[in-house]
Amino acid sequence: MSYNDNTNFLSFEGKIGRKNYIINLLILILLFIGIFLIKFDNYIEFFRYKFLYTILIFIVDILKFAIIISILSVIYRRIADFSKINEKMKYLFFVFYLLPLIYIYWGHYFLDFIPPLIYFLDILMYLIIIPIAIILTIIFSFLKSKT
Repeated sequence: MSYNDNTNFLSFEGKIGRKNYIINLLILILLFIGIFLIKFDNYIEFFRYKFLYTILIFIVDILKFAIIISILSVIYRRIADFSKINEKMKYLFFVFYLLPLIYIYWGHYFLDFIPPLIYFLDILMYLIIIPIAIILTIIFSFLKSKT
């Protein structure tokens, strides 16, 4: 597969067209929603040993993280497709996609000694930045590439 036409789920190289962007993103989002809809807590009685249940939850968490990274790679390649990844677009990708991911996974852990800051950042992330990121993701599917 050439550098200019990369439809892999987990790759930050190459470009992705509008059609492949929409298809890949829908597949990944449906997988992500499907994993969140399954309540694994209801299946704990089927496991004889708590250790096996813990391994299952760990594998599901790794799968969720891999899907999130795949979604980010699809979005990054779509931005590269229509913008040639200039400095402003790298900043946009960092602020609206990577920063929320970092905060959601590690923000509460590292900032637990400052509850007012966590409260402010939660409002900022969940009510402002993440909705804007979702809207931008939808807009990216309508933008035409420069090539």
